[in-house]
Amino acid sequence: MRISGTTSLNLRLWAVIALAVVPVFLMVLIDYLAQRTETTRAIEADMIRMLAAAGEEEDAARRAVSNVFRVIAQSDNLRTLDPLDCSGIAQRLLGTMASFHNLGGALPDGKVFCSGTAPPEAMDVRERRWFRHALDADGVTEGEYLVGRDGIPAMEFGYPLRGRHGELRAVLFASISLDWFRRLVAGYRLPAGWEAHLITTSGRVLARHPAPDGWQGEEMPGTMLGTFLRIRQGAMPLSEAEDFDGHRRLYGVAPVSFARDTLFVVIGAPLESSLSAVDLSFWRRVALLLTIVLVSAGVARYFIYGLVDRWATQMREAIGRIAAGRLDTRITRRSRVRELNAVEDGVNRMAAELERRDAELAEREDELRRLSMAMEQSAATILITDTDARIEYVNEAAITNTGYSRDELLGHNPRILNSGRTPAGTYVDMWTTLGRGEVWRGEFHNTRKDGSCFVEAATIAPVKRADGVVTHYVAVKEDITLRRQSEELLHRLAYYDPLTELPNRAMLHDRLQHALLASAQSGTYAMLLLLDVDRFKQLNDTQGHAAGDRLLKEIAHRLRHALHDDDTIARHGDDDFAVIVEHLGDRLSEALIRAEALAKQIHQALNVPYQLDDAGRRHYATHSIGVTLFQGRQWSEENLLKQVEVALYMAKNEGRNAIRFFSPKMQALVDAHAAMEAGLRDALAGQALQLFYQPQVDQHGRVVGAEALIRWFGADGRLVPPAEFIPVAEDTGLIVPIGQWVLDTACAQLAVWQALAPGFTLAVNVSPRQFHQPDFVDQVIASVKASGIDPRGLELELTESVILGDLDETIARMEQLRTLGLRFSLDDFGTGYSSLSYLKRLPFDQLKIDQSFVRDMLNDASSETIVRAILGMSASLGLEVQAEGVETAAQRDFLHAQGCRLFQGYLFARPLPLAQWPENPCALQLAAAD
Repeated sequence: MRISGTTSLNLRLWAVIALAVVPVFLMVLIDYLAQRTETTRAIEADMIRMLAAAGEEEDAARRAVSNVFRVIAQSDNLRTLDPLDCSGIAQRLLGTMASFHNLGGALPDGKVFCSGTAPPEAMDVRERRWFRHALDADGVTEGEYLVGRDGIPAMEFGYPLRGRHGELRAVLFASISLDWFRRLVAGYRLPAGWEAHLITTSGRVLARHPAPDGWQGEEMPGTMLGTFLRIRQGAMPLSEAEDFDGHRRLYGVAPVSFARDTLFVVIGAPLESSLSAVDLSFWRRVALLLTIVLVSAGVARYFIYGLVDRWATQMREAIGRIAAGRLDTRITRRSRVRELNAVEDGVNRMAAELERRDAELAEREDELRRLSMAMEQSAATILITDTDARIEYVNEAAITNTGYSRDELLGHNPRILNSGRTPAGTYVDMWTTLGRGEVWRGEFHNTRKDGSCFVEAATIAPVKRADGVVTHYVAVKEDITLRRQSEELLHRLAYYDPLTELPNRAMLHDRLQHALLASAQSGTYAMLLLLDVDRFKQLNDTQGHAAGDRLLKEIAHRLRHALHDDDTIARHGDDDFAVIVEHLGDRLSEALIRAEALAKQIHQALNVPYQLDDAGRRHYATHSIGVTLFQGRQWSEENLLKQVEVALYMAKNEGRNAIRFFSPKMQALVDAHAAMEAGLRDALAGQALQLFYQPQVDQHGRVVGAEALIRWFGADGRLVPPAEFIPVAEDTGLIVPIGQWVLDTACAQLAVWQALAPGFTLAVNVSPRQFHQPDFVDQVIASVKASGIDPRGLELELTESVILGDLDETIARMEQLRTLGLRFSLDDFGTGYSSLSYLKRLPFDQLKIDQSFVRDMLNDASSETIVRAILGMSASLGLEVQAEGVETAAQRDFLHAQGCRLFQGYLFARPLPLAQWPENPCALQLAAAD
């Protein structure tokens, strides 16, 4: 079969000749380019020398101008700056120097007071560049190309004339004619064929060498001027370009040293004449080389092609027989060419090697056949995958163990067996190990096609080529489901109670050790609870052990529902259950409150009647509970178990069906909390709560509103501080009915006051829990309607904790109430989250500066800064500001000076009961009436 893309021997011969000629041609080309480069570099070097010589001529010209200025400056005629004396010396010097067009001087204000050619009164040179530069210069300024009033173009220079102390007395100037520049260019001493131009940046040719007839006043074409300006601005001031006559030249461009911004010199060297000899030599050598190539190719083809053609035919026939399977074929007619003999020997050795390998291959195929039979008949699952984990082989055991057919497995990833119960870390470890080229051993939790789960112990090994590259993976897996089930059964028998399926005493000890370690690391409190079924023996004796077992299982069921999954529930004894709850908080008081709530929750769930028989009869069982708290590793697990047993004993000893904490101090705190809760319930039911009202005053000291504050006097007449009972009300949920009572009472009183003081406002605090009740908006609307108040006089005070929940819901509720006319105030601003983005979105009418900032602002720079910032921000947002806790006149005066207009605090009045308020609240007498 003919291979696509092949070429004939004749074509290859021409290719070989071409390859042999290419290096020679490249050498000729490189030599040619080197000669051109060398010639060009020589011209460039001459060009640089010419530019340097031009620079020297320019420096000499600048020195000549400088010398003239020094002669004038040192003349006695300029001591008094007399115009006549100065003009006289200028005229005398002009008479001796043909190239100078004018000499003179100007005063610091730009008025020309001295001139060698024109009356000085008519000239003002303040706008001349050389004059402005001379004001700050110490020597000759750069020249400026100008066309004088007489129409003659010239170059003007300035020179500052300063006094003894450096003050500017006058500015001397010199005007040089263009003839001087033509002599300057002629002095460059250029070689034959070179040219030089002195050009202004506007394109006017001032001087030219050689100078043809009629060139005066010549303007440089725009394209050539642009070319010269680009050469001048480049990093290397040399480049090739066409001259006026269209000939190619190498140009060097440099600014004139005494007028760098307005004049530049261009020197051009002939380029084409210098390089034409190099080009002619190159083409002659190319023609000679082509002639040699054609002659050599013809001779080579005649003598070599015929020989190779006959040999190639013989080789093609021999290789065809070997390819057809006749591996005993050998080449017997040998060529007389030594190199071709080597190829014939190679073909003969190849045929012999193929014959030997054919025999070995037959032997290996037999060995692989035996190995394949062993893999197919193996009881273990065997899979072979490529490096992309696509299955390429499975044995019969794999089909039997997985339930999939061979076609369903081949080409797929083994993950089709993944049940999702194998830890992700197992796969990470597996691929990491295989990536190192090592054997991995582990376990998989897989799923058969029918959905049943099984556990496999797997050994996976990489298959490598001779060079170490991994090409496949082989997995040998064994079903160990029965073994794992047996191990799990033994584990459950050792660590779990068979009746309730809860952890037993041994597992409880292990979990308690872990809880001690976790508490030591986190610093949080944890709880150990032990509960006992009261009179359980009586139940066993009267209704039988089956009823007792049912009760124990139901208790275990209820405990699971009452607690979280990460809490530990264990059967500690016959009728004892233990509970471990971690992460109750890092403060003892907080942990006690949460522990008490959990104990009550468990106690309440277990005291619900039980159904222990099919007849539906209800059995009432009570439970005694002991609790102890621990933090860190202060106590061992044995000590904790003793403590909780003592607490349980105390609960049973005090009449059963009770909850007791271990230490008297803990018990006292819990009892106080319970007493506080009971007292609050009684106070709410018995209407023992009262509202006090603290006045709010404006900048003029007038009472414009009040804040309703709850007060509770206990049965003994002692005032219970709100800081003590409000947290209990929040924890127990009593804050919701208490808050509703406060709102109803405040609205009723506001209705009475609005009758006499229509503009009077009353602020009511709303807790986060009350605000987020589903019916909060309806309750507020109901209170407003029931009292008949003007809603614009009711102000609801919210703390920042209210807005940390669902922000959209909070905004919706506030907007709902604001449509009725209610106002909202943000209480204690600055002490919490204080998010400006929330503040911008929430529809508040007022901010209340917390009293902690007001108290410290006169003595603490931070508090003062915060108060200023709150007032400034509120003004920007259009919010009203009220300061709480104002106790001194100095505090009021400072706040008033910063823009605060509403105040509340002991300076004006303490919270007062209703009896101390007059009928008209605005008539209340204040302590600070000024």
